[in-house]
Amino acid sequence: MQTAVKKKPIQRAAILHDLCTVGKAAMTNILPVLSVLGVEACPVPTMVLSTHTGGYGKPAIYPLSGFAGDCGKHLKSQGFSFDAVFVGYLGNEKNVREAYTFLEDFSGGPVLFDPIMADHGKFYSNFDESYNELLKGLIPRCTLMTPNYTESCLLTGEAYEESCGKEKFLRITEKLKNLNCKNAVLTSIPLEDGLSAVGILDGDEADWFTYEPTGRAYPGTGDLFSAVLLGALLKGLSLRKAAEAAHRFVAHCIQKSDAAGYDTREGVLLEPELLELVKIVS
Repeated sequence: MQTAVKKKPIQRAAILHDLCTVGKAAMTNILPVLSVLGVEACPVPTMVLSTHTGGYGKPAIYPLSGFAGDCGKHLKSQGFSFDAVFVGYLGNEKNVREAYTFLEDFSGGPVLFDPIMADHGKFYSNFDESYNELLKGLIPRCTLMTPNYTESCLLTGEAYEESCGKEKFLRITEKLKNLNCKNAVLTSIPLEDGLSAVGILDGDEADWFTYEPTGRAYPGTGDLFSAVLLGALLKGLSLRKAAEAAHRFVAHCIQKSDAAGYDTREGVLLEPELLELVKIVS
């Protein structure tokens, strides 16, 4: 009989997401963030790409449908467990259904679900309403989700509008609760006065904090936000404090990247700022 693997003295998180060779997005943001926060980040790639899809032409793309399922079976047979699971880009029905199974086998701790499928009021080119419906099946299986404003509208059936008032935000959170969402952090909520907000659904309580958007747009900042959020939660911060820390670090990285004249296609400058992240989360 296989002996269960001895529990390690550090926390371990499985990351179901895509992996790019070049460009700070997805796992290339998530792995270093969790590592510097003292979490062993265990990659379960759903797709590998030469670059992300934001500005480098058509990348080499190799879907890994089937890997998450086979990976989960093997890890389970060897007695592995995870303190947390991060479910990000899945990309197709097979990967979504394999994520269902993975979570059934490894859902003892926090499960963060980032329903990556849309932005700026519309689906990404490879997704549609049928994919939206598939992702809804993951909501009851997670403890926390991190949709952007567009994704929260699509998941709840709320009409997308160029600005969002507090009443609309509260309607969205109520509809998320009706989908069996336990907790959520909604990012990039546009407000009428040119400000933006990060919305927080913490159990039955919903609120937001506002900020003034500054700097250029970089790919991968949503992945970076979610990674810091999860790492901060695993270090014991409240959901509100973790969301504030995640926002602060992303804004810091954008400011440093802008100051360096960094090519936005690369994503934000991350590695030189990881020590600052430790200070922010401590």
